[in-house]
Amino acid sequence: MQLLPDWAPNVHPLIIHFPIVLLLIAVVADLSALLFKKADWLRKSAVSLYVLSALGAIVTYFTGKQAADIVTFPPPSYPVISKHADLALYTTLFFSIYALIRLFLFWKKWDTKRWTTGLLFLIAAGGYILVQQTAEQGGMLVYKYGVGTAAAKTDSVSSLQAAKVKAPEIVIADNGSWTWPGDDDSFQQFKLVQGQANNLRIQESANGNALTINVLSSKPFLLTFGPQLANVQLVAKVNLDNFKGRFLLVHHVMNSSRFGFLEIEANQATLGQVDNDQIRSFDSGKFSPQGWITLKAVSSSGHYRGYVNDKLIVHGHGSDLPNGTTGIAFSGNGSIQISRIEVVSLDKTPMMNMKQGHMEQGHMEQGHMEQGNTSHEESGEKHSH
Repeated sequence: MQLLPDWAPNVHPLIIHFPIVLLLIAVVADLSALLFKKADWLRKSAVSLYVLSALGAIVTYFTGKQAADIVTFPPPSYPVISKHADLALYTTLFFSIYALIRLFLFWKKWDTKRWTTGLLFLIAAGGYILVQQTAEQGGMLVYKYGVGTAAAKTDSVSSLQAAKVKAPEIVIADNGSWTWPGDDDSFQQFKLVQGQANNLRIQESANGNALTINVLSSKPFLLTFGPQLANVQLVAKVNLDNFKGRFLLVHHVMNSSRFGFLEIEANQATLGQVDNDQIRSFDSGKFSPQGWITLKAVSSSGHYRGYVNDKLIVHGHGSDLPNGTTGIAFSGNGSIQISRIEVVSLDKTPMMNMKQGHMEQGHMEQGHMEQGNTSHEESGEKHSH
């Protein structure tokens, strides 16, 4: 017998309304106990309802965390799910502590006085604002973004369709989003933040839809592009079968010693930050795919997620990094095949003046081309970076 309907990713959408309603009834019971002092059963009922609501909130919170690990999120919804998760945690903690306090006061019979009843009612009514805010964010995920429904199962980078036309230059959208379409000419616009250009050999595939990066030195390389962004989703399609070492999607890059990352090494994914060369790991997990894989790193309001082929592998929390650029990094030996990099700004407006961003990007291109020219002279090859 199937316990869950096909449309439900897990039990979360089936039970979410119970603690919401129980808490509302508990607050109403508190108000009634305040108005009708002789009806002592109202006070007892309120305490029981708060305990049941707190238990329901705990179960609902953890089922929500599980649901967030398995459903598909369109890029604009990540700031909402981060806020929803934070509010859900605050709400669960608030009413769990409140229920324990109510039980203690009930046991001591200290909640029988009118002023005590009034104060407890005001605290619970104020706490219910957290319930309303959490529910509003959850409703927005479902009804605005279609999270957990068939409406959300669309291309995660549909907002970048206009930028997918192969062109000599990488297209930057008004909000800072950009896509690299897999050709060598536009790849030369990346800035080489770390590493020596003459230790890389770039070969374009016959159909021009992918590059092979031959790494001739095991020292670290870091390449970035685009304006400085805050909340961001970074997607790359790569093949690492012939590469032994570390490959990273990097975001919020300030320099070679400060950035956030999703790292792939062998069959392990690691999520974390580098701050002044100090590595902080949030989470790590195993995965098995080989051949061409799609990696996705998401940074949104202190929530960090890493996906392999749209499956959540790692999820962690940390402090927000300053706005920075995005790109790739690697260290090891062998060859990396890469066919696409797509960056989606999760904010409605650019994090910097786009005119200024283009000017700065122009300086990046010039600096990188100078490195490229030097390596061309040294190696005599067309595709050296």
